[in-house]
Amino acid sequence: MPSDPPGKLTAAQRYNDDYFGWPVAPVQRQHPIRSTFLDPRADDRHGAIYHQGVDIAVNDVQPERGAPRARTHRVYAIEGGVVEEATPPGVRGNVHLGHFGYGHVDASVRPGQRVFAGQMIGWTWLTTWHVHLSEFLFLPGGRRILVNPLRSGGKLRPYVDRFGPLIHEVRFYTPADAQWGRRRTNVAVLRPAGRRLDRRRLSGSVDIRVRAADRQSFQGWFGQHPYLAAPHHLYRLSLVLVHQPSGQVVLRRPVFWADQLLGIPTNQHYAPGTKQNLTAEGCVLAQPTNCRGSFWYHLFPGSAWDTTGYPNGRYLLRVRAWDIRGNHTFRDVELVVRN
Repeated sequence: MPSDPPGKLTAAQRYNDDYFGWPVAPVQRQHPIRSTFLDPRADDRHGAIYHQGVDIAVNDVQPERGAPRARTHRVYAIEGGVVEEATPPGVRGNVHLGHFGYGHVDASVRPGQRVFAGQMIGWTWLTTWHVHLSEFLFLPGGRRILVNPLRSGGKLRPYVDRFGPLIHEVRFYTPADAQWGRRRTNVAVLRPAGRRLDRRRLSGSVDIRVRAADRQSFQGWFGQHPYLAAPHHLYRLSLVLVHQPSGQVVLRRPVFWADQLLGIPTNQHYAPGTKQNLTAEGCVLAQPTNCRGSFWYHLFPGSAWDTTGYPNGRYLLRVRAWDIRGNHTFRDVELVVRN
């Protein structure tokens, strides 16, 4: 479902019921999320793909009472309906039910079984440290798209975040095609590409890159294991360019929203220097290695800023970033066009 800007969703979801909550206990309380929608994921074919849901963390060190061997936490449906797909018992698999998919679980329900919201549908597996939750939006003609389970109006709530995102830096480069590589930990890394430019002497085509991340005010049990907390993907990013001598806004551009998959390759959305968050299990094994990833974004995905369309002179670039709860921040950078 292409959108302009990439990732913006206009279609409304129609759920099977009005239940809301979380797929792990306590179901009416917030839980920490370690990996967010659109995070980069290593992939053999494409180098990296987008994470197609959210990873709701569970503490493998403290399994629930009654958990079978190699299982840790019960998984609950956040919407009722008929089970469309469920892997056999004893398999590290998934359950598809209603508008949601539950991944990395040992299913306790069967295809065709009717399930009510809040019913137990399986267990998380030891060493996984999470249940993966994906959400589908069904479109006319039988099509369906993956959407962000945390977006406004969704079922995954309550979700509180009082901290705004951080924009760490803005840099300018010559345009270049970057390729994904991997570290020995299987973490996807977008290799360096392009030559860094002086923002006081910009000309021709310029690739503007932003390093930013969404921080979380809610930690939950991550407070006991702070090394597991990881930066989240931004919900929204935009830019405004002002011609300083006149004060005129000469460019206003939304870059992306994170409501649905973006429809562009990951190396056009992400910029060189991007590094995937290390998995929880890898992080536990690698202590005290830094487990946090780093997200660089292109302000002009798949293209570049053509400075020749603007008069020479001084400009103010304002980059704005939002998280999914509406907290926002901005960063101003002065630059000079000299063609």
